[in-house]
Amino acid sequence: MGTTSVCASALLRVLAAAAVAASALSLPVHAQTSAAKGVATLDVCENAATGKWVYSGIVAITSALPRGTAAKVDYTVQNRVSGADYLPSYNAAAVPLVSTAAPMYGFSIEEAALTLGTMRGAAAVQLTDPANPGRVSSFGLVAPETVCGCNPIKGCVRTQGYWGSKPDVIWPAPYSRDALFFASGLTLQGILDAPVRGSGYLILAKQYIAAVLNYAGGASAPPSVIAAIDEAAAFFAGGTTPASCEPGQCQRQIDLGAILDAYNNGVYPGAPGHCAD
Repeated sequence: MGTTSVCASALLRVLAAAAVAASALSLPVHAQTSAAKGVATLDVCENAATGKWVYSGIVAITSALPRGTAAKVDYTVQNRVSGADYLPSYNAAAVPLVSTAAPMYGFSIEEAALTLGTMRGAAAVQLTDPANPGRVSSFGLVAPETVCGCNPIKGCVRTQGYWGSKPDVIWPAPYSRDALFFASGLTLQGILDAPVRGSGYLILAKQYIAAVLNYAGGASAPPSVIAAIDEAAAFFAGGTTPASCEPGQCQRQIDLGAILDAYNNGVYPGAPGHCAD
């Protein structure tokens, strides 16, 4: 079967848990397996001008790292057309992104279209101990399965700090600062004003509100960001409250918050940049 440059229609995407145990998956051979310590994403978009596909995404290291820790992140795009096995297709070195949250790495490569199947990403992270440069640890992360399909990039984004600290800014309809945020007992403005203190609920809630406002204000978003928004909404709609996530808990919510943080800061590959004002 040959390759094709035609993306799957209707932005189809197969959602899977990004923090699946690496031991059950085909990670690069040099990536040791451990419990997930971060999150990875993969978006695949067609460049109509070249007929090639753009493969991009982020890797966020959400585990606590000693100050000065050096990280090296290698990313592999994998594809599966039939059967259970994924085959490595393209490799990319992820580069550091400016981030206000977790250490963030991004990549974007344009390569030939893959045979239509199901794609995913596999990131191998190597950390060098700042106190002992000879000590290197490694772990793997797996991005959710996806297929080719993205909307054109449009608009620009702003941070949760912008949306929360500028009372003269009019929020896009139908959102109001005074509306209650799910079952939290707080308003949307109250969520943005609340000190985080390690709460995975609040880390995600602040970034979720900003992402929703950016999207409602006309900014586009890659499928991985939309999937993170949808998963966050389902979490909040399940009756959770800030008390549901004590410090050190709700790692998945912290991971989702890192994805949305990159989007809201305008550094997410394939998403709009930060607004000029």
